Amino acid sequence: MTGKTLVSAVRALALASLVTGLMTFAPNANAQTQADHPSRDVPVAAGPSGAASQKIADSLGDSRTAGIYLDRDRQRFVVTVTDSKAAEAVKEAGAIPERVTYDTAYLDSIKQKLDDTFRTPGTMWGVDVPANQVVIHADSTVSDADFTELSEFIAPYGDAAHIVRIAGETTETTSPINGGDYIQNGTVACSYGFTVRSKANPEYKSILTAGHCTIEGGNDWFKSDGTYIGYTTGHYFSDGNDFGLIRAYNTSEVTYYGNVEAQNGEAQDITYSRDSALGESVCASGFTSKYGCGTVEFKNQTITYSDGHQITGMDVTSICRAGGDSGGPLFAGDAALGILSGGNSSTCFSYYQPVNEALAWYGVEVV
Repeated sequence: MTGKTLVSAVRALALASLVTGLMTFAPNANAQTQADHPSRDVPVAAGPSGAASQKIADSLGDSRTAGIYLDRDRQRFVVTVTDSKAAEAVKEAGAIPERVTYDTAYLDSIKQKLDDTFRTPGTMWGVDVPANQVVIHADSTVSDADFTELSEFIAPYGDAAHIVRIAGETTETTSPINGGDYIQNGTVACSYGFTVRSKANPEYKSILTAGHCTIEGGNDWFKSDGTYIGYTTGHYFSDGNDFGLIRAYNTSEVTYYGNVEAQNGEAQDITYSRDSALGESVCASGFTSKYGCGTVEFKNQTITYSDGHQITGMDVTSICRAGGDSGGPLFAGDAALGILSGGNSSTCFSYYQPVNEALAWYGVEVV
């Protein structure tokens, strides 16, 4: 694609902004699907939006770029490039280019080799776009021998791969049942994620939460006051995914509106879903940690929990979460972004299952 064609393609995109915003019960009168919001994107001060910048990167191909990220100081998206002609094309399209050494194809190949070779508990790895590296995070539970083995494995890749020690332990965020639990099934206590409805039958409403919650214990779920809210109809906690579904029980005692708990206990209406953008501001809610905000630090990360479960394709945020927050929502404004899977409280890393994958799996949409 020529620079002129690239500019034309980018200018053809419609842009709109979002505000940062989370599950209480208040009416949702204008529920819509992602398809109703094709132009919504992360707010930036000037220049192409996240979607437009990603379109620029996609046009270059995996051998001429290593992805995009939000430069928070300038509030502009940066498109990484591997050659001068690509940099010129990005400039002509109105975006900011940044020369890097390694392209997407090469970095992804390193990550894939790690995925295929290791299941080391207490680790997280993936491409760090601003650093132009595959970075392995090894928590305090990773033995010196395992750390050395990983270090030796990536050594041939030189500066393209790096391993660092982090404090704490990488765990799922399920907790034992305690007073004030949000949803519980007699074995585990987790957090309500998003209210969803069947695309085939909009009257059929369900609760989207973490798969490692719904796979444990009984099928029946209750609010903290003992009110029955529904029963498990799906759980997926293998092959890299972590999402589950609870069929909402129709009763006058419980209403299932499409909202999440935001700041000061206010209700934030959720109307559609989308993928998160690297570097954007996001917020989360959970019954233990309540409302909190941060940024998307990494995307497409492979996490291996301390119990050996490995999940892939995770978004990692800087929002501190704790036991019992599992299944809780990640969002930005009225957009659903993810479902909490786990985290490391010492580093404030929290790991989110991208919501669109779960919605597609169950054939549902946010209400």
